[in-house]
Amino acid sequence: MRSHEEIGNKIDELNDKIAGIRAEDEENLTNELKVILAGSELQSIMLTSTLTSNEKQVRGLLERFNQRAEELNEKYEEASAANDAMAKNQIHAMIWTNDIRLDTIKWVLEEEDVGI
Repeated sequence: MRSHEEIGNKIDELNDKIAGIRAEDEENLTNELKVILAGSELQSIMLTSTLTSNEKQVRGLLERFNQRAEELNEKYEEASAANDAMAKNQIHAMIWTNDIRLDTIKWVLEEEDVGI
């Protein structure tokens, strides 16, 4: 598991990125920047929550979000079979946020070579 210092440095890096994006005029933010902002905020929140957790707790989160990924993939397949575009879009957004959580936790645990 990564050290508190490494996690803290990553949080600082993300918070700098967030501040830089927020310094822009919100009306002129591209969709890409809005996505980067949302993803960075979620990563920062996830990393902050791991600072007070032990490895067992973080591994529990990893298991929980892996289960969530399986559930979401099943729901996406059902929505695809039903040709429900609105449900597919909503589920895709949930998959995206869950993937960010998973990648962040894997980074903390040094499970995979995941860049966040």
